[in-house]
Amino acid sequence: MSRRQPQSSSLDPEQVGLHCAALHSRVLSRLVTRLYNQQLAESGLRITQFSVLNAIKARPPESIFQLAELLGMERTSLQRTVDKLIEKGLVESEPTGNKRALGLSLTPQGEACYQQALVGWQAAQDQFESLVGKQSWQQIASELRRFSHKVKQEL
Repeated sequence: MSRRQPQSSSLDPEQVGLHCAALHSRVLSRLVTRLYNQQLAESGLRITQFSVLNAIKARPPESIFQLAELLGMERTSLQRTVDKLIEKGLVESEPTGNKRALGLSLTPQGEACYQQALVGWQAAQDQFESLVGKQSWQQIASELRRFSHKVKQEL
């Protein structure tokens, strides 16, 4: 792993702003989050909570660490979200038999909430794809997954 050192401390702030991957990805992320949260409002979930429910449903994890890896989240942030979902009665944790790991699964109430939220998620997804173009989004999503994999290898 080679880490490049900055070339100069006299970088133009305008150029930094125009080219900063972190800035542009966070701005887009906040806007997309707002769009999804608006569509999910009726379900009582936010997109972060929905994404966690979806990940648990798709691939029931054997540990919070495994789920954090899958979602690319910090374990402590994910734990707070999972705790809220458990408090709402949407998720339950059970020993997996693998050391002290606790597996996560949706409760019947969580399944019902997920199904209701899925309608809002689909509306948000359709709205987003109509804004950026479905084919463009498929290509961008593929690139984002590739970029995420590359960056993750450096961390």
